Amino acid sequence: MANQNPTRKTLIETTARLLMNQGYNATGLNQITQLSGAPKGSLYYHFPEGKEQLACEAIRYTQDKARSEMMKVLQATADPVEAIQRMLDLMIEQFDKDEVIGVPIGIIAHETAKSNETIRQACSNAYECWGVELKKKFVSSGLAEEEAQELAIMINSMVEGAAIMSMTQKSSEPLRIASKLVPRLFDR
Repeated sequence: MANQNPTRKTLIETTARLLMNQGYNATGLNQITQLSGAPKGSLYYHFPEGKEQLACEAIRYTQDKARSEMMKVLQATADPVEAIQRMLDLMIEQFDKDEVIGVPIGIIAHETAKSNETIRQACSNAYECWGVELKKKFVSSGLAEEEAQELAIMINSMVEGAAIMSMTQKSSEPLRIASKLVPRLFDR
């Protein structure tokens, strides 16, 4: 997203924040343009398909941002258990500082999965993207392909669930507990 039009980027980032704070159905185009400072014409110029297209871009923005952060940790940390715990620690730090940027994929997926196939697929793609990177890490650490795939699904589920619980409880404690229990998933 670094080389894209600044107005387009601002619209995507604003949408991601709004989706995170209030969900898809409660987020309106007028609110997006008002908070982003972009003219409504710019929104339709960059996103001719409207809100759905913009939401999918916000989901991809979150996917890419989270993948980038994940890759930094996975590449810098040899041990997969420690890597997952470090990723959770970063989420805890962001949560405690109220600096979380992006879309809560699980919340948006739940809200739209039965009513909007395009957004459901964008959410699914994000989970798949993150799962691929986790699986690669686990395979490179000596796990069999099938076990690595299952563990990647479990880690994605655990992290997303802990993030949603933390948001709901307004406490990073669920993320902290998830981090503490990661070794059990690796039979340690």
